[in-house]
Amino acid sequence: MKVLVITSMYPSPEKKYSGIFVKNQFEGVRDNLDDNETIEIFFMKRRITGLLGSITKHIWAFFRFIPYLFKKYDVIHLHSFFPLIGSAWLYKLFHRKTKFIVTFHGLDINQQVHRKNQRLMRFFARKIDYTIPVGREVARNVEKKLNLPIGKILPVGVDNATFYQEKNVSKKYDYIFVGSFFEVKGIDILYETLKKLDPSVRFCVVGKGDAYEPIFKSMAEDNNNISLFVDQSHDALRTLYNKSRFLVLPSRSEGFPTVTIEAMFCGTPVITSDIPQFKEQVQEGKNGFMFPLDQPEKLLELLSNLVSMPTSEYQELVAGALNSFGHIALDKVCESLLTIYRE
Repeated sequence: MKVLVITSMYPSPEKKYSGIFVKNQFEGVRDNLDDNETIEIFFMKRRITGLLGSITKHIWAFFRFIPYLFKKYDVIHLHSFFPLIGSAWLYKLFHRKTKFIVTFHGLDINQQVHRKNQRLMRFFARKIDYTIPVGREVARNVEKKLNLPIGKILPVGVDNATFYQEKNVSKKYDYIFVGSFFEVKGIDILYETLKKLDPSVRFCVVGKGDAYEPIFKSMAEDNNNISLFVDQSHDALRTLYNKSRFLVLPSRSEGFPTVTIEAMFCGTPVITSDIPQFKEQVQEGKNGFMFPLDQPEKLLELLSNLVSMPTSEYQELVAGALNSFGHIALDKVCESLLTIYRE
């Protein structure tokens, strides 16, 4: 068996953790192959950030992929339907017996497939033999927008060798936010909440983004209880999760978010918006809480109340978080992928 993984998401010097889950999956499967099995990976290379970098990497990726058209693979596995579907579709034209798998991550189907391009996308989708949505909401959109049957719902997996509950770590922060400083992540909701939150509440903000980075830096300078971390290794992030009582994520849209699962692997309950993707993860009062996205003021109320949560109740939430997602640890996801490839 010979497998080729194709992805537009992969770590680079400019973005060290972009698509790290694809890299982890690839290496996890590779390390468990039999002697007669091989797996290779083709990924976009980013040399320039911003819009120019995005356009350049897409054009360059198309030309770099041409030599692969002359290689024979039993399975092509595409991570993220758009935009590399064109290259994978072209390969399938020349190699009809090759099985074509697509993992849908969320943005690629929830937003990038719409009424204006749906007919074209359905045309490309005809070559797909097996679909892997990362969550139930993503699966519904795959069925609805592309008329494709669902092969298996399989989240990307979280590396439980990296994210775990550390021993004897004191809680330095009441809350932590981890993510890019974009409005789709609800960063404006977080900012407005922080402005009104009691200044004695200890808050850790981890992420980056041009518009909000200087704003949070200024808030951290004015209030010693607010901390800002821009670039963190996964080991450092694990410790920050462990030092925090709750993760806060007020997103407007997600695929199947991994930040929440990383936090739960560390025993950190979560507080999220009530979008469908989080409803797949959060069990109200068992491993976290949700607030109505259309009532962002409820987040402030929630954060204000949870600061004084009794220790016994909080420990029940910690236990619930730790017991929530063991089935999607990275090693188990890689086992499932390898089974799919072989079948």
